[in-house]
Amino acid sequence: MAGSLFERLTGANAACGLEEDDSIRNHLLRMFIARQGSVQSLPDYGLPDLNDLTLSRTDLINATCKGIKECITAYEPRLVNVEVTHSPLPDSTFSMGLHITAEALDEYGNTRPWHWDVRLEGDKLRGR
Repeated sequence: MAGSLFERLTGANAACGLEEDDSIRNHLLRMFIARQGSVQSLPDYGLPDLNDLTLSRTDLINATCKGIKECITAYEPRLVNVEVTHSPLPDSTFSMGLHITAEALDEYGNTRPWHWDVRLEGDKLRGR
């Protein structure tokens, strides 16, 4: 596939010279900035609110991994067989490391391994 739908409609990936992996990562970052319920036509688009103070750290990690996996599976068709795992960060009380693995589909239906390490800091997600 040649970029996200938005990039194909606007010509953004051609104009910026984005590679497919960069396009996927940009789309995921935009998607993870959104919170579920913020897009009226797609109520489950984005991440769920992760500020539930009643959750233990383990429950929060599991809920975060599950939410990210569900979001990618539903709204990033260029990735299949998605797995999201916790990747502990040293000396990070308020950050969470995550490892996303999947298979990236090309325009011919072929797959190749794809992965991305991200750092969740509060409500911000940063690629590493």
